Amino acid sequence: MGRFVWTLLAGFALGTPAVPVGLSLSLPGPVTLVAVLVGAACCVVFAVFAMERVRLRWQSWRARRNSAAAPVVFAKGGDGPPAVGVATGDDARLSGGAGRRARRVLDRYGVVGFGIAGPALFGTWGSALLGAALGIPRWRLIRWLTAGIALWCTVLLFASNAAFAVFGIG
Repeated sequence: MGRFVWTLLAGFALGTPAVPVGLSLSLPGPVTLVAVLVGAACCVVFAVFAMERVRLRWQSWRARRNSAAAPVVFAKGGDGPPAVGVATGDDARLSGGAGRRARRVLDRYGVVGFGIAGPALFGTWGSALLGAALGIPRWRLIRWLTAGIALWCTVLLFASNAAFAVFGIG
């Protein structure tokens, strides 16, 4: 029971790479897979809900700051909406390297592709946080990231079993 709990905690902390941890603790493959999947799924749910909350607070803070600090310049004649050059929406989100890469994956393959490729490209925590920051609907993101984690955990389980057999470990 203790080895299962340690593997579950490793799945929460590390995500998919926790599969060799469970195998090195002498857990059978299917038990390791279940422990890592449960831990990683808890990680995804926690990260998505936390990041969504942070994103909403950041957006409201930014809107308050921009509305208070932005000069009000009216169109010709004084009628019409103020013209303020503030980047909003998708073009203002995640302008760093990882954010641009995540946006490319999301634009090219959609939420399904992001969920399947995300754990391999960005890690479990990274893909959950990036997906929530990009504004992907939370339950779609959780569902597809969990499917991606299941896929990559299964691949890593077979690869780890083969490596352990080749090197005579465990």
